[in-house]
Amino acid sequence: MQTIDGRQWANRDDLIASSGYSRTTIADLWRDREANGHPQPRTIGRVMHWDLEEWTRWFEQHHQQTPARIEGRPQG
Repeated sequence: MQTIDGRQWANRDDLIASSGYSRTTIADLWRDREANGHPQPRTIGRVMHWDLEEWTRWFEQHHQQTPARIEGRPQG
């Protein structure tokens, strides 16, 4: 996790840890970004990172709208 100007930027591994979803599910969400509105990344050290606050807000909203369509989601 990188902090820039007081904001946390998460790479794909950080998103997996934060969300509890599998690498495949996170990759599928990114693949379908044009349809689902997935936030755009910022490249830091040649690695894509997402503003964690923005991504979490998007993810929660996306999850509420399409919970049954997201595979690999944690049970509970």
